[in-house]
Amino acid sequence: MLLVDSEPGGQAALAAALAEAGFEVLLVAGALAALEALAEGGMAPQMVISAVELPDGDGFSLCGQVRAEPRTAHLPVVLLARREEDFHRDLAGGVGADDYLAQPADARDVVALARLKAGRSTGDAAFDAHTEQLPLTDVSRALLAGVRSGRVVMSEGQGWFAFRHGLVVDAVFNGERGSLAFRRMLGFAQGAYALMLGPELHKGSFSMDRPYLCETVLQGLARFDALRARGLPLASRLTVDFARLAEVLASLPEDVGEVVRLFDGRRTLRAMLLECPFPEAVSYEASTRLFALGVLVPACLVEERERARCGATVPGFFEPAPSVEDVPVKAEGACAPAPRVDGGVEPFTLVGGSQPPVILDFPKKTPGVPSVAGGVDEAVRSDDAGV
Repeated sequence: MLLVDSEPGGQAALAAALAEAGFEVLLVAGALAALEALAEGGMAPQMVISAVELPDGDGFSLCGQVRAEPRTAHLPVVLLARREEDFHRDLAGGVGADDYLAQPADARDVVALARLKAGRSTGDAAFDAHTEQLPLTDVSRALLAGVRSGRVVMSEGQGWFAFRHGLVVDAVFNGERGSLAFRRMLGFAQGAYALMLGPELHKGSFSMDRPYLCETVLQGLARFDALRARGLPLASRLTVDFARLAEVLASLPEDVGEVVRLFDGRRTLRAMLLECPFPEAVSYEASTRLFALGVLVPACLVEERERARCGATVPGFFEPAPSVEDVPVKAEGACAPAPRVDGGVEPFTLVGGSQPPVILDFPKKTPGVPSVAGGVDEAVRSDDAGV
């Protein structure tokens, strides 16, 4: 990685971030030193990252000289500008730069672009990646910091989002379209994906810039990830203890029913979060609190309790349907016994071992004081309004 920058502070921070990501970095302070490093006889780098303002020239001229030399014409070039001018974007495209970022550029954005483009040809328009190596949150932030347009498409038709000149303009995920689909795609989509660069001409369904992405969407997802590290597993299948719900219902906010009604013993917690109209972190906190109160319990635990109370006549509502081989042959008019479960029920433990779950206290609603649910509703409305 050839890094061209005369400003010591920015150069050192960016070089450290690239080195931490696994890249070898060659630092030079000007255009002439960069051309010497790229001269024939030396080892050609996989990518050139240059500041626009240089003591002996500028990054646009350097990029043009890199493109004019056959040996280096294929190298990806990313330009970083300390002062953004109106003509910079057109000039960057005119000299063949792969992207242009206005400083102070986030080192994480530069690292994300390096992971995508290092070692590739400047003419490539499609890049393959995986969420384990490059999360969607990182790549979306980096793409909105630049000036390119295109689309990120998940494998197996999970979903996609489109971006144009620093804005996300459309997204489809899990049957949803718009800003909600984009947020849930960043939080739940996993696996391989493809980045395809090119004109994105359709109108789109919303518009989201990088400041809103970083200050609102990504902060909410960071809070959600922190809850996942200590809270209920997303694969949990929970159901409602209606007797316990009746006991504590008066202390819960009115809109908690939107969360409770989705727990039927068959949906996983992940499926519930994708269907709930509230933001993911809010729904997760509410589910954790309801579990701590005993309103939500493992589905298998409820079934075992009903069996103990009513004998062997309670069918396995929360068990998979038995296969043909498992169905016993019965005489006409006789009832087949319900399947039995041997042994005791394993205790339900939270991810994180002995760490306590993250619990959100629900204050009891009093006349004239807005409830928590009202705050949630306001959060949803402000989120849409902000977009």
